[in-house]
Amino acid sequence: MLHLIGLKPGDQAGIDTFRMLYQPDDICIFTDSGLLLASTLPIEGKAYLLEHPQMHAPDSNLEIIDHSRLLILIASHGPCTSWY
Repeated sequence: MLHLIGLKPGDQAGIDTFRMLYQPDDICIFTDSGLLLASTLPIEGKAYLLEHPQMHAPDSNLEIIDHSRLLILIASHGPCTSWY
């Protein structure tokens, strides 16, 4: 499954729900406020940061992708969740 993660760092209910559904082979793409969570969630599979004009992920070494790459990942992967 592919997860778009735009949760705010303080959204514990959303974070807990995501953690219950996440599987190690899932792909995660951190977007918007989710960029601030990128280094705090225990991600075991592939993960990316979606390019954002005003926000950057602190302390993250994840690959930054643009919106066209995001669309390619969504189209090629199948099921997708959105966490905002």
